[in-house]
Amino acid sequence: MTEHAKIHIRKRRKLMAEKRRKVRLLLLALVLFLGSGALLFHKDKFSTLNEMLSWLTQSNPGEVIASTLSSSIRGDIYDRNFRPLATTYKTYAICARPLEMEDPDFSAGQLAEILGLKKSELLPKLKSERGFIWVAKGIDQKTADTVKQRNIKGIAQVVETKRFYPNSQKAAHAVGFVENGQGLDGIEFQYNTILRGDQISNAELKTLNFVPETEFGESSTHLVLNLDLMIQSKIERFLDKRMKITGASSGTAILMNANTGAVLALASFPSFNPNRYWEFSSSALKNHALTEPVYPGELGLIFQQAAAFNFKNEKKSDSIESSDEINSVKIIVPEKQKRRKFTVAPRIDYVDPVYLVQFAQLLGFSQKPLTDLPLKSETPVSTPLVLNNPSFNSSALRLLNGFTALVNGGRLVTPHLLHKAYQKDSTTSFETTLEASEQRIVLNPDTTKDLTDFLAAKWLKLSRRTRTADTPMFFEGHRFTTTVKNTAYQRSAQKRNEPEEQIPYLAQSVMLGAIPGEDPKLTMIAVLSYPDNCDGTYPNALEAFGNKLSILSPDKDMIRKMLHVAAMPPPNPSPDFWDNEGTMFAKNSNSQALEKIDPAALSNNLYKSMPDVTGKSLRAGLQVLQHLNLNIKLVGSGRIVSQRPPAGTELINVDECILEMQQEI
Repeated sequence: MTEHAKIHIRKRRKLMAEKRRKVRLLLLALVLFLGSGALLFHKDKFSTLNEMLSWLTQSNPGEVIASTLSSSIRGDIYDRNFRPLATTYKTYAICARPLEMEDPDFSAGQLAEILGLKKSELLPKLKSERGFIWVAKGIDQKTADTVKQRNIKGIAQVVETKRFYPNSQKAAHAVGFVENGQGLDGIEFQYNTILRGDQISNAELKTLNFVPETEFGESSTHLVLNLDLMIQSKIERFLDKRMKITGASSGTAILMNANTGAVLALASFPSFNPNRYWEFSSSALKNHALTEPVYPGELGLIFQQAAAFNFKNEKKSDSIESSDEINSVKIIVPEKQKRRKFTVAPRIDYVDPVYLVQFAQLLGFSQKPLTDLPLKSETPVSTPLVLNNPSFNSSALRLLNGFTALVNGGRLVTPHLLHKAYQKDSTTSFETTLEASEQRIVLNPDTTKDLTDFLAAKWLKLSRRTRTADTPMFFEGHRFTTTVKNTAYQRSAQKRNEPEEQIPYLAQSVMLGAIPGEDPKLTMIAVLSYPDNCDGTYPNALEAFGNKLSILSPDKDMIRKMLHVAAMPPPNPSPDFWDNEGTMFAKNSNSQALEKIDPAALSNNLYKSMPDVTGKSLRAGLQVLQHLNLNIKLVGSGRIVSQRPPAGTELINVDECILEMQQEI
């Protein structure tokens, strides 16, 4: 080494020492300032500050620095068929400390070669007198290892964990999102402690509906939800199309198992991408299934008729023993009701308001139901609890829960998203206490049959001959409000001492459904809320078609697919599912099936599962399927509406795929 080079190195080391001293003093001042609570930093500034502190104390070149404070990687979230909804992966970044570098020119050449950068742009940065600089971010482990093997003085790695949502906006409101390792909404928020692997108390276990003796250990936990990603996609497309047709400003839809309360799909629009949640408005981040006030309107008459039947059945079975209650709760002779325009509701037995309030309490409207959906921003139920009052409103989830009890034999189920929790590196599962066997019977069992017969005959006009046990029942209602024509008209009317003209406009549409109508396996709610003064195409269509138009009822093909999913029991993970980080499809309950697979199939990478291509264009669908070596047959034209084999099917010994398509309406 020449004398000139030695002098240069000594000079750089002196500058480095001075810089370190100044940076430490600056950091000390910042820490004191932050401690006083006078300054709030964005998350990126906190992350950078943490990395700076690590770099200042590091002495070994190429050393890997972990930028996350968590002791274990956050657990993943899957749908019921073990399709990933949220996962965590590692990413690497390369940083440099120019003051420690002995030969910036040589180092720039090596880094440019490995990272694919331009040496001419990198070299000036490495020759600067800054304390540190970013060289590259988001690189893979192989590239990071190559950099580390070169043992370049003044170069370090930063290991970060990133939360990734592979389905973007699908099920975003159910899954939620994470910031700085903290779940802020949805399942990410509700089960944050378990996902992180933090210590959890018996009290919190009980709050999360696990038995207090559950031992999650010290590692993070994977969560498997009741959501089915295929049905979720169809529900979201269904809701999105209806919003575009009607001009609605927001909407929500929930599909639930009528006997267990398992939520198979939950959609809310407008939606957001949890990978970039900060780019979306507060309205998009809201889960409208909880935050949007839903006015059942004439659908409240369904609850009123159910109350009438329930009171009569209780009286017959001598379930009401108090003579005072008998005197105060009376069923009044049916009278003709004044019905709003566009109505499809039949005449309903009038029920004493006192009993109607008691009936609403039985259905859980007056209490916060047990659920694993965060209820921190749920819209409160209006008072009084008179379900047929035009001003009555609640959340969509609560209204669906009450309706479900009417049609499933009087059982008050508990809506919940979580199916099972799995400790990492183990196939042992932990189940919540939200089981069907623990649901309460709140109504007389005969009430459901009486109500179903009444609604089929009087509301849907189904005869005994046309109605079967598989016939679904959908009930749609609309809420209209009035507004003054316009401000100028209002002033003109006041001058002329004339009454102001009130113009009715559509405010909200609500659909409640039982699939099928008798002994339903599924219940569903769909809600569309419209902007002020919505007097466009949809209200005109309602006026023209009356009860023949039901924009919120799903078609037969969608109903068939929903019932198919509901009938399929969720699979169990294969023995090596977690070892492969969830990349292999979960096996069914037959634990020996994996051992029977031909080793050649595994070596040829044929052990895969059928992806979901429904809703895609033919071109997009073929791009997804091209690597699976399938003989693809096409039926029809347009977008893909159905596929065989269905999504999630194991492709061992499967060599043919049939895609059914149809043109969009």
